[in-house]
Amino acid sequence: MKNKIRILFIILILSVLLSVNAFGAASVNVTLPEFDVRINGIEIDNKNREYPLIVYKNITYFPMTYHDSRFLSLEAHWDNSSGLKINRNSEIGTYVDTYSAANKNNYTASVPSFKVEVNGKIIDNSQEQYPLLLFRNVTYFPLTWRFAVDEFEWNYNFSKEEGLEISNTYTRKVNIKEVKLPVAEKTSFYNSAFTISGDYFYYEGEKGVIYQSPVSNPSQKKAVYQLPLGDYGGKDATNAMAGLRTIDDKVRLSYHVGGVTMGTDYEIIINEDGTNEIFDQGYSHKIDMGYAVVRVDQWAPPFPNNLAVKLMGEQEYRTIGDPKYYYGRVKRNSEGSSPNDDMVLVGYDIYVLACDLEDTNSTSGIYKVDINTGETVRMFEESAVKFIYNYDIIYFMDMEGYLYQYNTHANDSKAEKVTDFKVSDFTVLNMIPYYITKESNNLMVFRNGKEESLNPGGSVKKFINNHGYLCFIFDESSSSDYKMMVFDEYGNNIYKTDKNIKHVSINEERLFYIK
Repeated sequence: MKNKIRILFIILILSVLLSVNAFGAASVNVTLPEFDVRINGIEIDNKNREYPLIVYKNITYFPMTYHDSRFLSLEAHWDNSSGLKINRNSEIGTYVDTYSAANKNNYTASVPSFKVEVNGKIIDNSQEQYPLLLFRNVTYFPLTWRFAVDEFEWNYNFSKEEGLEISNTYTRKVNIKEVKLPVAEKTSFYNSAFTISGDYFYYEGEKGVIYQSPVSNPSQKKAVYQLPLGDYGGKDATNAMAGLRTIDDKVRLSYHVGGVTMGTDYEIIINEDGTNEIFDQGYSHKIDMGYAVVRVDQWAPPFPNNLAVKLMGEQEYRTIGDPKYYYGRVKRNSEGSSPNDDMVLVGYDIYVLACDLEDTNSTSGIYKVDINTGETVRMFEESAVKFIYNYDIIYFMDMEGYLYQYNTHANDSKAEKVTDFKVSDFTVLNMIPYYITKESNNLMVFRNGKEESLNPGGSVKKFINNHGYLCFIFDESSSSDYKMMVFDEYGNNIYKTDKNIKHVSINEERLFYIK
C-alpha cells in the first residue's frame, strides 16, 4: 500500500514538472478558432498559418509576431532583462505570413512569467483572468475589450455569422512600398537620382542614362535622357552629377557641367512621352506659376538688381525690385555671401531673401516685391538665412540659428520667436515645424513643442517634404532604432523601419523607397 502511495506521489510530482515550461509557466489547453477571422480585411488561414489565432477559455488570442503586431499598429520589443514591451503607434506595416503543415485543432500553450508592459503599464500575468499565453515561442494576447479596444485602439467585431473582424482605427492613406530599381551608386549633391510622377518611375542608371519604368512593371525600362560628361569632359571625366525631383507633377532633371565659375546648371523637364525640354540653364533659380515666371540670377561674382519677372503674354523678362539689393542671396558677415533658392510667388507678391552687400552694417532679410509695381519692402528687421512659406506664415531661421515665424497678414512687422535654442536646419508641414538642433551636433530631429527627439540617436541624412508627407532618412551608422520615419500632415508617425534606405519619392498618396 505504501509503495502504491509513493508511486502515485511521484507521478503527481512528475506531472506538475512536465506542465511547467522554461519560463516557469503552467501549460494550458488551447484550440483553433472554429469561425472566420479577418484582419484589416484580409482573411486569415488559421488552418495552415505558422502562428494561428488560438482560443482559450472562449477568448480569442492574437499572436504578437513582428509582422502581425505592426500590421495592426503595434510595436513589440523583447529582451531577456526587461521582458516584453508592447506600444501603440500609428505605423501600419505590411501583411506578411508564413505557413506550415496543416494545424491540428488542439494544442498546448503555456502561461509566461516574464515581465510584460503595455503602453508603459506593467501587466501582472499571474492576476489576469485571461493571461497572456506563449505558443510556438510567440506571446499571444487575449482579445478582451481592455486590450483590443482600450489599449490597442482596434476596431473589434464578432458575430456567429461573420466571425471575427479586427482592424485599425487609424487608416493610413498613403501607400508605402519598396521598389527594386538599378539606381546608379554614386555621391550626388542633389536630393536623389530617383523620383515618381504619374504612372512612371524615373531614375539614373549606369553610364549616366536616365530611365523611365512603369510603376506596374518596374523591370521594364526606357532611356529618356543621356547625361553629358562633367568636369570639362576630359579623359577622366564622369557623367555629370544629377538629381531627379517631381515639381507640380513634372519631372525635373538637374545637373551641372563645366567648372565652378565657368560651368552651367541645367534644369530639364522630362515629359511622360519621353521627350524633354529645357526649363532653365545658367546660374539661376526660376519658378513658373503659369500667370508669371520669376527668375533670379546667381552668377559669380554676384551683382545687384538681379530679380526679373515675365508675365503671361510677355516675351522678355524685366527686372523688378529695388535695384540696390542682391536677390536670392544670403549675407553671412565675415563669411561673405552665398546664393539661396528660397523664393515664393503668392498672388502678385514675391517673397525672397535679399541683402545689400555694399552696406557693411546690414543683414540679409526677407523682402516682399510687387511684380506689377516693383515696390520692395523688408518684412521684419530680423536677419534670415532660410525661410519656408506655409499657409500665410513665413517660418525662418536667423543668422544665429534661432527659428521664427511671421504672419504675412499681420498689421505690424514683428516676428515671433519659435525656439529659444539654435537649429541647424528645419522644414514645415501643415504649420508644424520640424528641426534639427545644433545642441544635438546637428544630428537629431525634433517636432516643435516636443522635448524628446523623434528618433533618439538618429543622425538625419536628408528629409523629403512633398504631397502632404514628410520623410526623414537617417544615416545607417545611427544608433537609433529606425533608419526612416514618415509623418503625415497631422504629425502622425505613419511608418518607420529599421532598414537602411537610399532613395525615397512621394507623389499622389504613394511613397516608394529603395534600399
